[in-house]
Amino acid sequence: MRLSFIPLALAAGLSFTPARAHDHAHMQHMEATKPLSGGSIYNLTSHWANQDGQAVELASLRGEPVVIAMVYTSCKDICPMIVADMVAIENKAKAKSLTRVRFAFFSLDSVVDTPERLKAYADEHGLDPSQWTLYHGDDHAVRELAAALGVRYRRDASGAFDHANIITLLDAEGNIALQQTGGRDAGLDFVSKLEALRPLAR
Repeated sequence: MRLSFIPLALAAGLSFTPARAHDHAHMQHMEATKPLSGGSIYNLTSHWANQDGQAVELASLRGEPVVIAMVYTSCKDICPMIVADMVAIENKAKAKSLTRVRFAFFSLDSVVDTPERLKAYADEHGLDPSQWTLYHGDDHAVRELAAALGVRYRRDASGAFDHANIITLLDAEGNIALQQTGGRDAGLDFVSKLEALRPLAR
């Protein structure tokens, strides 16, 4: 599936108080029911399962900014660095009171990375289940999402994956707001972009 990405319209930075809670909830409902743009990742129709074994669609992430990477649990070199970079983004965002941010780990390995394995991995790495979701999909789902995100990968003869070192930030509607290779001052560009996406990240 080819997606034609459109420029992101950044939300204006707004202060938010408890007195505005009802209006904020109403705004989120309106955002969730309006049509998606042609460039939204959430137009993809592939099916996934989360680390709890529940069937989910990509559109279930709609409503908040999401930091995404495509990795796999048995990777011993680049994937741990990508996950560490995502944790750094999480910590820097929290330091700026940007707590309404989701983190999504989409496995490239449709055979080994069962929901049970993903749950064990999340526990081993201390990934907060209130913010982190780990996803298992079949080969079709993995290929479709990788193509949409521009993540090139291939499986070698040993069963390991060669893949791009890319972390992606989606806005609340699933449009790509930022992409960056890991390892470069992890989190700084992402936090700046998240601040531009307020109030959805707060």
